[in-house]
Amino acid sequence: MTFTGDPDSAPALPTAAEAAVAKTSSRALESHLQNHPSGESLKLILNEKEGKTIDIPAAALPLLLEILQQTSSGNTVKLIPITEELDIWQVEALLNVSREDVWKLLDSGEIPYKMVNTCRRIRYEDVMKYKKQDYDKRSKILDELVAESEALGLYD
Repeated sequence: MTFTGDPDSAPALPTAAEAAVAKTSSRALESHLQNHPSGESLKLILNEKEGKTIDIPAAALPLLLEILQQTSSGNTVKLIPITEELDIWQVEALLNVSREDVWKLLDSGEIPYKMVNTCRRIRYEDVMKYKKQDYDKRSKILDELVAESEALGLYD
């Protein structure tokens, strides 16, 4: 999985050797995160002979772990940055719905937005608030269905 530096190039699938290294690395990082949940940053040694290191902030470690786990499974990974304001395509990806569904949510006022020229911009916080409310609503309905099934003797 070689990085070309070109953000538009298609990432290559990891080789078997890269997947094996990623597996070892992901296990070590996962163990570290379980044993040090305080959220401390890590130092990554870039070149041991030259003593070059970089700090990796604690907020980036779960994402790094996910990248390593996906790579170890032979999958390629592409990151999509999440900005404070999102476009329709980003909201579609976050909610895992069609573009038409996003437009309906915006037009109905379920998710607020603002117009920038001819484009709709949606705050990340508003999308995540809607996502949580939708999840809570679905969970409540599921709980009610289970309770009704149990009352009717249809659910063990």
